[in-house]
Amino acid sequence: MLALLSLAFMGISTWFVLTHRSKPGYSVWEEISYRTNGELIRYTLERLEGHPSLEKVAHPILYAAQRHIEKPALAPRALIDQMGKGQQSRLLPTQRYLVDGRPQPLTMGMTLKANRSPDSAPATGPVNLVRDARELKSAAALARAGDTITLLPGTYQLSGRLQTKHDGTALAPIIVRADTPGSVIIKISSGTIHLDRAYWIFENLVVEGHCGTENGPCEHAFHVVGGARNVVIRNNIIRNFAAHIKVNGDRGQFPDGGLLQFNTLVNDKAYGHGSLTPFDLVGASHWVVADNQVSHFVKHWGKNASYGVFMKGGGEGGRIERNLLVCTTDGNISHFGSRVGISLGGGLTDKPYCSVKDCIYEHKMGVVINNVIMNCNDFGIDNNRSIQSVIAHNTVINTYGIGIRGIPSDAMVYGNVVDGAINERRGGSLTSTHNLQRNAVDRLQAPYQFDFRWRDAPTPIPTHPLVHDDFCGMPRKANSLPGAFSDVSACNVSADATHLNP
Repeated sequence: MLALLSLAFMGISTWFVLTHRSKPGYSVWEEISYRTNGELIRYTLERLEGHPSLEKVAHPILYAAQRHIEKPALAPRALIDQMGKGQQSRLLPTQRYLVDGRPQPLTMGMTLKANRSPDSAPATGPVNLVRDARELKSAAALARAGDTITLLPGTYQLSGRLQTKHDGTALAPIIVRADTPGSVIIKISSGTIHLDRAYWIFENLVVEGHCGTENGPCEHAFHVVGGARNVVIRNNIIRNFAAHIKVNGDRGQFPDGGLLQFNTLVNDKAYGHGSLTPFDLVGASHWVVADNQVSHFVKHWGKNASYGVFMKGGGEGGRIERNLLVCTTDGNISHFGSRVGISLGGGLTDKPYCSVKDCIYEHKMGVVINNVIMNCNDFGIDNNRSIQSVIAHNTVINTYGIGIRGIPSDAMVYGNVVDGAINERRGGSLTSTHNLQRNAVDRLQAPYQFDFRWRDAPTPIPTHPLVHDDFCGMPRKANSLPGAFSDVSACNVSADATHLNP
C-alpha cells in the first residue's frame, strides 16, 4: 500500500514539475531532485489550485502521502518545559563581560577558558523603581551608565516606542529588570522596545504582543539596531510576535556582540502569512544565542518558510548553542508553509541591508552546536550561502534533516544525530563526519516524547574541538557521544535544575 501511495504521489508531483517552468539555471530534473518530498507535495498542492477536477483526484493521494511523510508529534508544554531551557524561575548570576567588552554567556557545568579583566563585574549604580509604562519610558530615556530600572510587580500597558537614549559600559551597563522572573508583564499594543545604545540588559520580564489579529501578530518585542552593541536579553518570556527579537543595522552601524540567553520565545497560535522568525538577525556579528526555548512559529496561512532562529546579512562569528527548538507544538507539522529550525542564511538578504559588500555570503564562521530541534516540516538546520560553518553535536528529530545549499555555502557537519537527510543542494558543499542517521530514532528511547536516553548507544566519537559541553551544560570528555547529549542521565533536566556557574 505504501509503495503504491509513493508511486502515485511521485507521479502527480513529477507531472506538475514537468508541466511548469523550472527556475532559471536549473533543469526540470534538478528541480525534482532539489525538492524534498514535503516540498514537492506543497508545490503540487499550490499548482492544483483552481483545477477542481484535478484536486478531486489528487488531493486524497497527496494528503495521505503528507501524513505519511510528515509525522505528527505532540509536544505538550510540560514536556518542553522539563528540558530546562527558556526563562528560569530563579535569578541568574550577575552578567559579566569579557576583556573585549562582549557579554559572557553563563556557563553550565564548565569553566569558560576566555580571559577576564579583573574588574569585569558591573558596578552597582542608582536603582530607579517604576510602577507603570509612563514611568518606564521616562526612566529609560533618562538612564545613564550604571543605572538599574526595576519594574515593580504588575502589568505594564506599553504603546509606542520605548526608546534608549544613552550608552552603558561593560563596567556599568544599564539594567532593566524585574526582581522576580515572571512577576512583571509588559503588554505591547503598538510599538516596540527599541534599543540603539550599547550595554543595556533586559531580564526577568514577560513581554506579550497584544496588537495582533489572525492576519498578523505584533511586529517586534525588541528591535536592536545600529549602535546597540553588546546588549543582553536574558531570562524573559516573549510571546506573540512576528519577530520576537529583530536585530539589524542602521546608517552603516551594526549592533554586534549581543547575547540572547535563557529566553522563552513562543507564539500561542498560528499567525498571519508574512515573515515569522522569533530570532531574526541581519548583518550583525558575534551574537551568542544560547539556552533558549523557541516554539510554535506557525502561520495561519501562507506559502513561504518560517525560521525559528536565523543569522544572515553578512555577519560573522555567531554561535547558536544549547537551544531547544520545536517548530510545531500541536501535532500538526503540516500547517501552511514550511518551518525551518535554525538557519545560517535564512531566505537571503537584499544587498542594501548587508554588512559586507554585495552580500557575497550570508554568514561566516557560524557555529551551530548542542541544539535539540524537533517537529519541522522542512530542514531542522539550514546553511544557505553561508561559509566556514560548523554544525556539530545536534539532535535533529522529525525534520528533513540538515541541508547545505547555494553558492557559496560550505559547512563541517559533525557528530549529529539526525532523523532525516544530510545533503548539499544547488552548489553547497559539506564535509560530513561521525553523524548518526540510519535508524537513529529507533536507537533512542522515545525521542518524540522528549526522552533521549539510548536504547542502543553508539560508539563515542572524538568531541569536536569547538564543543566543550553538551545540551545540558555538562562537560564533554575528549570522546563523547554524537548528538546534543553526552550523558542524558546526568542532565537532570527540569525547569529548576539547570547547573549554572557564575
